[in-house]
Amino acid sequence: MELGQLETFLMIAREKSFSRAAERLFRTQPAISLALKRLEEELGEVLVDRTTKGGTLTNAGQTLLPLALRMLDLRQQITDTFGTLKGLQQGRLSIGANESMSEFLLPRMLLDYQQAHPDIKLKAYRLSSEHIPAEIAEHRLDVGFVSYDPLQPELRSEVVFRDHMVLVVPPDHRLAGRRVIDLKMLGEETFIAHNSLTPTRASITDLFARNGVPLRITMELGTLSTMQDFVAQGAGLAIMPRMTVAPAIAAGRLVEVPVRQLKLEKLIRMVYRREEALSHAARAFIHLVQSSDFTPLASPVRVKSTRRSRP
Repeated sequence: MELGQLETFLMIAREKSFSRAAERLFRTQPAISLALKRLEEELGEVLVDRTTKGGTLTNAGQTLLPLALRMLDLRQQITDTFGTLKGLQQGRLSIGANESMSEFLLPRMLLDYQQAHPDIKLKAYRLSSEHIPAEIAEHRLDVGFVSYDPLQPELRSEVVFRDHMVLVVPPDHRLAGRRVIDLKMLGEETFIAHNSLTPTRASITDLFARNGVPLRITMELGTLSTMQDFVAQGAGLAIMPRMTVAPAIAAGRLVEVPVRQLKLEKLIRMVYRREEALSHAARAFIHLVQSSDFTPLASPVRVKSTRRSRP
């Protein structure tokens, strides 16, 4: 059964004339008659009484009439729905990001996107970086942000923000006034670290080892904001992504001390499925990120967390 056959049937029922139905549908009368005949053959019922002048519907035709109307109404609903999706008048967008990204950079992206497309429902989750690519590949997330290239053939990955790791100390620390220091000056200091064993933390550990400097981690904490608080109170020093400590440095709570050997760049990558699998809402968000120059917010914004975060 074809929708075109139902459309022909409905037009005959409305116009009560094969010739007028043909005119309304811009088809010939034989074509109209053939379409109706094929529909009747498929259903095994006569739908229109040809013996009457007005083409009166039979009992079977009366039964089909409301069902055919519902079918064509549903087709219009489908067309309208996907038209609004394409026009970004409705839709959903799910985004996942690690801790530093979700608190300091992602909120500005979401604010700009919401202003441009207020009818799209947004969901943002703070996730461990290692889980984000799988969530995207399995269609539980549309877009994600991580600090490494997942190297999965079904996903695209592109650098959207470049950050670097910096040493922060409390304002009254002996190193706070130094313009630059050597890594060896940190051998006697105690450090606060994030309790997630990330590639960045491994790189820091390796840097100290290569330079023969002991890295004395005496405290491990679960969030970047808590780490900043403890550093500010003098519990230890920390090496953190600059975008996460920039507000505290600007406010005078922390002091950044340049370290000559500390040249660790932290890349933020946007990850998403191959283009053919993207929704219109996701395409619009990706284009927004690609065409904008985002800077971190002046203060962190808490984003819903569903798993242990990764800095």
